[in-house]
Amino acid sequence: MSDRPILAELETIPDGPDDASIVSASAAVALWRVLNAMRDGWFLEKRLRDVARMIAEDARARGLRAEQMIVAIKRDWPRLLESRRLPDDASVRVLAERLVSFCIHEYYGVSRYVAGNGRAG
Repeated sequence: MSDRPILAELETIPDGPDDASIVSASAAVALWRVLNAMRDGWFLEKRLRDVARMIAEDARARGLRAEQMIVAIKRDWPRLLESRRLPDDASVRVLAERLVSFCIHEYYGVSRYVAGNGRAG
């Protein structure tokens, strides 16, 4: 089964309330720090999760659905990498995949916690 139809559908979802970047300046700086560490041979999962948390919180605050958040991340990704010294292409792809995965986890993890009146799950 191919993911192409799903990805094609995600690309047609409107961005949301405005066309501004979903990644705040502070999240972008934190992401650049993760990129720098990766380039130097380190992978800082906790810091990438922190970036994902910031992005998910911003998306939720803007009233974006998770699908819109993912599309916005993919749309903003090239701009976030502009003028940066990057690790190899494979590492950047893995980083992007993990960021999206962490953003989804953070997006739904927090909303379930809040919806459960203080109880996770």
